[in-house]
Amino acid sequence: MRRRALLASVAAASLAAHARAQALPRIAYMSGRSLATDGHLLEAFKDGLKTIGYVDGQNVTIDVRWADGQYDRVPSLLSELIAAKPDVIAAVGGNPVCVDAKKATSTIPVVFSAGADPMLIGLVSNLSRPDSNLTGITLWAGELDTKRLDLLRALLPSARTVGLLMNPTNPGVAQELVRMTEAAKTLDMELVIMNAETSSGVDRAFETVPEGKLDALAVVADAFLINYRDRILKLAEARKLPAIYPAREFVTDGGLASYGTRWADMYRIVGSYAGRILKGAKPGDLPIQRPNTYELVINQKTARTLSLTVPPIMLARADEVID
Repeated sequence: MRRRALLASVAAASLAAHARAQALPRIAYMSGRSLATDGHLLEAFKDGLKTIGYVDGQNVTIDVRWADGQYDRVPSLLSELIAAKPDVIAAVGGNPVCVDAKKATSTIPVVFSAGADPMLIGLVSNLSRPDSNLTGITLWAGELDTKRLDLLRALLPSARTVGLLMNPTNPGVAQELVRMTEAAKTLDMELVIMNAETSSGVDRAFETVPEGKLDALAVVADAFLINYRDRILKLAEARKLPAIYPAREFVTDGGLASYGTRWADMYRIVGSYAGRILKGAKPGDLPIQRPNTYELVINQKTARTLSLTVPPIMLARADEVID
């Protein structure tokens, strides 16, 4: 009898714990990148949630999925997450994730982190008062990519032929290419387009360009490319190719230079927006934000390895110099 009573007590406690977990608000976190590259950004998202009073496992449940840079997996992963009936979806790690989240639901609130103009890729039609179930933050990557070309010219005044590594499947890529081509003409640069949309495609993008043809490399902001940053860095290093990248993570891992915002700051905003929606805010009450601070990071050790002398004015402009 005592044994049956004990088992019944344990079962009741387990059911009660399960019921409490089920009662917690639920966030679906869908990233197009991987835990290896973006684990720190998930933590930044959680930090943003904490500012609104939510702690994962205590008063909110976060279901996480990683597409590992494979955009074609996103729709099925989103279906899994939506089956658990989340209260809000965080769609991060690439424009395709945001677009797929919009396609997946018109009722569940979605907070996104997009690289492109959200209006251009069809997420919303109003930035100050989003008129759908989506809101979030945008990097306005097109403007930053052209700025990176300008900085590359300042870093390497003699550079004329520049490889542009981009993902042809990313929404908005056609407009991006037009902007980059116009910027290159203004800077008297010739762009060599290097397309990559699969892991093997990254290697092919480099293999199709003859050795010695490029003076430098510019990598555009794209979740897939960011997910394979280790491989891109190794390929650029093997060719002794100076490059500018979309985020500091490339430079801390050995790249020459980067210009962009701190992603962790963006993910904190996504987390805070998700928390505010759990508190009752509507997506239309939360305007689309964009970063207001950007940073130039230069790796002097890499410059010396490439036998480059970084102009003093660029070192003075840099927000951080890694030496």
